[in-house]
Amino acid sequence: MSSKRSYLRRYTHLESLRNILCTKSLTLLDFQEWKDKNDSHFLRLYKEERKLKSLLALCFTRASERFHLWHVFGPKKERRSFRGVGRPLLGCGPYNGSSPLAKIGVRIRFDRSQLIEAISKHPGVKCDDIDYMTHAQLKALADEHNENDPITKLPFIKRYGFRDESEFRIIFESKTRTDPSADIPIPISCINRIIFSYKLNYDDYRAISGELQSMDGCQGLDISRSNLTESKTWKAAGEELVRAARQEREAHQK
Repeated sequence: MSSKRSYLRRYTHLESLRNILCTKSLTLLDFQEWKDKNDSHFLRLYKEERKLKSLLALCFTRASERFHLWHVFGPKKERRSFRGVGRPLLGCGPYNGSSPLAKIGVRIRFDRSQLIEAISKHPGVKCDDIDYMTHAQLKALADEHNENDPITKLPFIKRYGFRDESEFRIIFESKTRTDPSADIPIPISCINRIIFSYKLNYDDYRAISGELQSMDGCQGLDISRSNLTESKTWKAAGEELVRAARQEREAHQK
């Protein structure tokens, strides 16, 4: 019997997705401006201890859809439609972080095993699940005396309060390169599904989906729109619950 497939999700925006599909790569970036200063401090400690010129990272979540993850990791001031401003085309070109596409939230679901297999071929790349620790656990790690080097764990440790993120992280390290980013080649086939934010209106969602599937190598992409806040099947289940309760009540009244 085959084991159940596992997935990694990347909450980002449409411009980032366009760049991934066009370049067939993931772009790892510098961590210095991360909001979690504890997290960036641990990465800085690792970089200094290993005497690295470059340390870059990209974060994913192992968790299934969560409402707060759209807001924490998705674009700020998210656009609901392109009405009145015109929808830009999705043709390949240079990445543009100020593009209107950067205000459309998307969640990219990757096949975990395929993604890890692809990125592991790239020199300098490491990846792992984040280990969420309390102060006591971190101190115990520092006090351990065994063959395992605790420094190797630094890029993959966060405070216990962030455990709901269920994060998986990819890092790239180099003692010779000083680039502000690194592109890690991946096959489009490791993208299992693309889900647009529940905020995007249906007309733009349908139009953009068609454009995405017309891009090179993207014809078979599974694309949908999140129904987290408005699901026909969820509403129908609630209505069925009410009908069943009414029938039960009426049966007792007879």
